[in-house]
Amino acid sequence: MVSVIIPVYNVEKYLNQCVESVLKLKSDFEIVLVDDGSTDKSGELCDSLAQKDSRIKVIHKENGGLSSARNAGIENASGEYLMFLDSDDFLNPEETDLFLSNSDKSPLLLGLYNLFFEERKEYVKENCDSFLNMSGLINIDDFLSRVPFSSESCYMIACRFAVNRGFVLNNGLFFTQGIYHEDEEWTQRLLSCSKNIFVTHNYFYNYRQAREGAITSTVKPKHIFDIFKIIDNAKKLISAPDLSTVKKEYLLSRLASLYLNNLIHYYSLPKAERKKAKKLLLENQKLCTKKLQGKFGTPVKISLTLFGISLTCRLLNLAHLILK
Repeated sequence: MVSVIIPVYNVEKYLNQCVESVLKLKSDFEIVLVDDGSTDKSGELCDSLAQKDSRIKVIHKENGGLSSARNAGIENASGEYLMFLDSDDFLNPEETDLFLSNSDKSPLLLGLYNLFFEERKEYVKENCDSFLNMSGLINIDDFLSRVPFSSESCYMIACRFAVNRGFVLNNGLFFTQGIYHEDEEWTQRLLSCSKNIFVTHNYFYNYRQAREGAITSTVKPKHIFDIFKIIDNAKKLISAPDLSTVKKEYLLSRLASLYLNNLIHYYSLPKAERKKAKKLLLENQKLCTKKLQGKFGTPVKISLTLFGISLTCRLLNLAHLILK
């Protein structure tokens, strides 16, 4: 059985479609709805749905954010496998059944997603050529060596995985609470402790784009400083003596992407915050630029050497605005 964990916060407009997509599965499942202190009628809707189907359980809790809600779901799940479904998204039932039919192959399954544009009712397949060039059971080192270093495709979001619950519990794979980019931090740990992965080409997940009330793309100081926390956690993973060379190289590539993000958005910080951020950029520069690649990679390395942090950040910010 798979436990589909659905964090719920002020999504009464979308929750029915989300839950109904799971109820159409032929696979054995339970739904764990975690009402994370909703202030609309989402909590009542959760209870109403559970009254209609015994496969739905509801947890009501004080608002703690996405990570807190997912963790509550993990703690209350009883399925052999766990899946994470955001409550404004929904599954493709037939593709999900095919995806889950491989659950005896590995503790970790990977699938694909569609971008769903509600206004024009359009589904667009994600940019994931590297995943499409792999399939079946793959050693994790082989898998990671073939994942692109750039962050422009093959995004590691939690919702693309199904994970054995015992594996999650034994490796302490709970989500870090109170930070943005929680998927980035969680998937680093997930992949670092995995031995193999089963890759499918099932577009089982529909990822809603630009919904009303969703978290915006505005970069806040917390986004930037949380990325520094994720960098610190990744550095701890890299320093583990039993971590394979390939895993270390992969984590370094992730560090480079995170570091580049903070270089680009440095000037979005208030002046009072820049001194602290610059200090952290300098502290992490040597390690985090080792795997800088893509269109910005070499130019950024040269600019940092010739002009330093501040001017490089200014140039990157301008380039980002022009290319946006």
